[in-house]
Amino acid sequence: MEVIALNETEFAALLNMELSKNKRLDQVRDVFCFSCASGLRISDMQQLKREHIKRDEINITVKKTKTELTIPLNGITSKILDKYKDHHKPLPLISSQKLNTYIKELCKVAKINEPIEIVRFRGSKRETETFPKHELIHLHTGRKTFCTLSLEKGMSAEQVMSISGHTDYKSFKRYVDVTEKLKKVVMIKAWGEIPVLKVV
Repeated sequence: MEVIALNETEFAALLNMELSKNKRLDQVRDVFCFSCASGLRISDMQQLKREHIKRDEINITVKKTKTELTIPLNGITSKILDKYKDHHKPLPLISSQKLNTYIKELCKVAKINEPIEIVRFRGSKRETETFPKHELIHLHTGRKTFCTLSLEKGMSAEQVMSISGHTDYKSFKRYVDVTEKLKKVVMIKAWGEIPVLKVV
């Protein structure tokens, strides 16, 4: 099944939720949004230590590929890290299994309910089923959201891959949503705005 990504409006809704009275979901939101804004896998966030964090970047050896990665901090990731500056770990530790369940709950509370049609094949038979989007969101959604939104904001595939740690475009492509918005951004960047032709 294709990995689902959040759009900019949905991501902003999570960031701006008032969760001061729900510590569990507040921490889940911070961990998930950190992934959305950095591209880090949950396995790398779980091993993140204070010594990995420099003034304006994270330097970490990726658990899956054993390669060193440098991730520049941005306004969102810096703010989340600052929130936990007095804690032992840079980010709250939540088990992957529980985090998947809690992320769905978080996104349901945020009303991320767009109907998503999922296509499956049983042999040669094509079957479709529709779900509210929050039911399809899980840990990997963070990385895909980072890649998709970064591309929509004008970063090149090479720049995004250097931050996310993807080593080849084939593995990177599955995380990329070539949305209508992204195609429009790329077209306008290449060709400029459509000129208004004067009729004589």
